[in-house]
Amino acid sequence: MNIAQKATCVSLILSVMTRGAAVHAQVPPATTVPPPVLGQWVTKNHKGVFEITRCGDHLCGKLVGLNYSDDIPRDQTGRSECGLPMLRDFVPDPDQPDRWNGSILDPNTNHVYQARMWVNQSGQLKLRGYLGIPMFGQTQTWLPYRGHIGPNCKMST
Repeated sequence: MNIAQKATCVSLILSVMTRGAAVHAQVPPATTVPPPVLGQWVTKNHKGVFEITRCGDHLCGKLVGLNYSDDIPRDQTGRSECGLPMLRDFVPDPDQPDRWNGSILDPNTNHVYQARMWVNQSGQLKLRGYLGIPMFGQTQTWLPYRGHIGPNCKMST
């Protein structure tokens, strides 16, 4: 290969590389896509609605809607459950990027458990609370909430 052919070859390689870099630079990073777990979710017994949001570089969730008829439900310490942060410090699972690991508070016992959450192919949120390893836990299925939440976290019925 003579010098002119080498120069043409290098020019062609650089051209392909810079076009590829330009195309690559136009693709937004994966972190700009909001995780599907964000939003409002109604619990399996339809007695509560959780709102999952970003909290810095973590995800968190609080109880924003309750289905009650008399007094607003309270936790073990007497605090209103309305606005109670129960899902804490969720970060992407390093082995399964569509899943998030964090902790969940049980307001009835004030215990905090490890938890994992994800959205399945049907659009349902799966939340698994466990002790130690996920095998020793329980999974709940929550659905997207499309209703209205009124004053004092009162859910529409």
